[in-house]
Amino acid sequence: MTSTMTRTLLAGTAALALLSACSDPPAQAPAHEDPAGTNTHEMGGGTSQSEADHADGFEEVDMAYDEIDALGITIGQVDTGPVDGEVELPAEVRFDQTRLAHVSPRVSGIVHAVHVTEGDTVEAGQLLAVLDSRDLADAKAGYLSALARLDLDQSRFERERRLWDQQISAEQDFLDARQALEESRIEVRSTRQQLEALGVDEVARATLVSGTLQPLTRYALAAPISGTVIERHAVLGEVIEEGVQPPAFIIADTSTLWVDAAIYGADLGRLQAGSPVRIDPGDGGAEIVSEIAFISPQLGESTRTGRARIVLDNADGRLRPGMFVSVHAQTDGASAMARVPVTALQTVDGDDVVFVRTAEGFQVRRVRIGQRSDRFAEIRTGVEPGEAIAIAGAFTLKSELQKGEFEDGHAH
Repeated sequence: MTSTMTRTLLAGTAALALLSACSDPPAQAPAHEDPAGTNTHEMGGGTSQSEADHADGFEEVDMAYDEIDALGITIGQVDTGPVDGEVELPAEVRFDQTRLAHVSPRVSGIVHAVHVTEGDTVEAGQLLAVLDSRDLADAKAGYLSALARLDLDQSRFERERRLWDQQISAEQDFLDARQALEESRIEVRSTRQQLEALGVDEVARATLVSGTLQPLTRYALAAPISGTVIERHAVLGEVIEEGVQPPAFIIADTSTLWVDAAIYGADLGRLQAGSPVRIDPGDGGAEIVSEIAFISPQLGESTRTGRARIVLDNADGRLRPGMFVSVHAQTDGASAMARVPVTALQTVDGDDVVFVRTAEGFQVRRVRIGQRSDRFAEIRTGVEPGEAIAIAGAFTLKSELQKGEFEDGHAH
């Protein structure tokens, strides 16, 4: 009996112990600490690679070349220049007056032939038109007559000199012959200069004297410079009077042009010859960098503004006379610094950023800004002069960046 009770008590004690062991919570494993003391086993304690890249400013916006063009994104460079210290001047592109020619005949006549028209490129000396001129015929005839008289008077003088040397003729005859010869020489010189004034050069005079059969009335109108015929007013059969406007032709060499900018009173003392300028033609292309060549010492009578002239090489034909452009001139005392156009700046997560061009698209680069004007911002850190960035369309890139972040399941 005693033995049976003892076994029963032992079995109950074992069952109670088993139940107690099952109900106790398991001991928690010790946390593994990283070298920086950060608990990495917890779900919220780690930092993803994407978030690390975001913190360092290395987000990328992948974009192909055709997408860049389609979205209207313009690529420029971080440059060096003044941020505040420029004035914007309205300006007009004009012909270089040293490379412009108004071609009119020096004698009245009727247009016999026209060999060029507007838009034609001509070389200096090229024949433009031929006129029939009675005045020219009279001048040529007078020159030929003077030459013939000179020959006769020269022969008479030689003969009278021989006779006087031989004491055959009177001295007065010799003196009369010498006077007639001098008068003939004067007449030849006078008629030759008259032809020169009418544009008949030495070659044409030699051809005239040679006896070559050609009408004395023909007047050749030639191009005085090389360039493009921009106006033609000579019409076949038209009577053109000497000195009448408009000229028969206007020829312009547009390989060099002038840009005349208006300077208002407050800025006259801040600009001078040699001041750097940037010219925006307004065609969406890059600005033209040059300098002021000349500032007029007088003000315009009607506008009361000064005039700054910039001489530009226009070999590529980008500029055309009559265009209105904007000139951004650097004033005296403006210091140069690394800068970007304000259109290149965007804000991402409260930071100022620019989009740097890469082989795959654009990299978001955080920058620190210094001075700022309505056109430029000083860049103290983040990018360096010469780096290619998006200077227009940066907001589109920001939108693409944010769209990609939402598609990845997070937004900043």
